Amino acid sequence: MEFRHQPQQLQKQKQSYIPNLMQGVHLLQLNRIELSTYLSNQILENPFVDMPEQESRLIQTAINETASTIEQTTASQPSLFDFLKEQIELFYRKTYLRELLFWWVNQLDHRGYVTKTIEEAMDETGAASVELLDALTLLQQLDPPGVGARDLKECLLLQTERLDFAPSIAYIVIEENLESLINKKWSSLAQTYDVTEADIKEVYQFIKKLTPSPGEAYQASYTPFVLPELSVSIDKDELVISETKYKTPLVSFNQSYFKELSSSDDPQLKSYIKEKKKEYDILQTSLEKRKETILRVGTAIVMHQHTYFKDADAPLVPLQLTDLAEELHLNQSTISRAVRETYIETPYGSKELKTFLSRRSSQSELSKDHILQALQNLIQSEDKAKPLSDQAISDALKAENMTLSRRGVTKYRKQLDIPSSKQRKE
Repeated sequence: MEFRHQPQQLQKQKQSYIPNLMQGVHLLQLNRIELSTYLSNQILENPFVDMPEQESRLIQTAINETASTIEQTTASQPSLFDFLKEQIELFYRKTYLRELLFWWVNQLDHRGYVTKTIEEAMDETGAASVELLDALTLLQQLDPPGVGARDLKECLLLQTERLDFAPSIAYIVIEENLESLINKKWSSLAQTYDVTEADIKEVYQFIKKLTPSPGEAYQASYTPFVLPELSVSIDKDELVISETKYKTPLVSFNQSYFKELSSSDDPQLKSYIKEKKKEYDILQTSLEKRKETILRVGTAIVMHQHTYFKDADAPLVPLQLTDLAEELHLNQSTISRAVRETYIETPYGSKELKTFLSRRSSQSELSKDHILQALQNLIQSEDKAKPLSDQAISDALKAENMTLSRRGVTKYRKQLDIPSSKQRKE
């Protein structure tokens, strides 16, 4: 079987100056409708940014059209708990440390801050302080950046250490003199750290771009439509992957207006023009990166799950974030953002990319979905007068090279809402 996808990609290594990596991360987290809204706001704030004329019409038409044109799917913005739970289940195996990690998640307030001290956590869980600190550290490494902080300072520090473009002195200034920074004591801070006032002001501008409440972005909201950005179809037994008309839009630069303003000798206006041109460059680079990442991740997923795309009854093969990260040389967090609320149009309807990721069973290298399907098939074909016990199902799976204990069968059977053999007997 051959694969092809459109448009063609060539992977090149080059250095690119992206001073605002945070915007790129933010754009990748937005679903397609949210991205359009974000770009509309950017146009209002930057006179040199022009959105493609068809973009606003495209989204408005999509919202007004009926389900015959676009599959309308109600989708609730996942809560902060759901988003963190999803990451934890993808990243970590079942261990005591993971249990403590979930315990910390349950202690978060609406801002994404933990509400318990280590001492309180020790009293409630009976765990050692080092175990609780390890679990808290793992929580603080998840998205959104800053989650799991115990106060504002720690929240800002957690975001700062994850951003390559942060000013070199940002971390230590925030850690030691956040209050003075907020109160704009430029001169004294410059003396303290032996830098210029301009360096301190740069740190101040940097923290203004950080979020003091990372959890608030996950408050309940409602998205009425899903717009698939990718499409997979079958052409002469080949899978064809392409971008749809709802792909990431690229903005354009209003060159004529830029030239008109550039002729002015006003130094303040020149500074304003320079800043807005820089904002446009960052925005365009971030959009190009979003577009490239979604296409690369989507293509890799389709290639791994090609059997399913040709036959909807076929089980998904084992595919984890770590597999894609290693193959594409991308961070797991980047892939996690790219597959969440990003949809692909398939012969079986529009589906979220993350649905094609399958966690391996802890007792088998086969995917959990594969085992669930095999278990269900065994029960459907059993003799109803002599239904299979959980041990018998375990033995039957083993005969098919799927190792699953009796307790594992019981757990998965309950997940499928299938009664026990005694209750199934007719």
